[in-house]
Amino acid sequence: MWFEWASEVALDIKKVIAKLPTGYLDDVASMDGSQLRGEIIKAESNIREILKEMAADEKLTGAKELVKDFVGGYNDAKKAQRAKIEYLLHLLEERGELETGFESDAVTGSSKKSVKKSKAA
Repeated sequence: MWFEWASEVALDIKKVIAKLPTGYLDDVASMDGSQLRGEIIKAESNIREILKEMAADEKLTGAKELVKDFVGGYNDAKKAQRAKIEYLLHLLEERGELETGFESDAVTGSSKKSVKKSKAA
């Protein structure tokens, strides 16, 4: 179903256009391929400079450290809960009370874990 893919691409380009600076579409509309490639190189160079500036920004680095500190306890709590779930599923499986399977939707490419109780539940 190529047409589904084509409509997704069209939606993505609308989002991209919405993020462009005012007047940019008009500026590049008349450029030839070589000029467009030059714009790509300029944009990549700008990104590189922005990343360097971000890395050198002490306030940003400090803020990132604060976020790590604030979130750390929450992440530890989530990890503990996930560990409980994994261990409990292991026990159920070990006892033969859990049957696991993996289903995949070939059309969308999505996957989901399915857990089924066996007759021993």
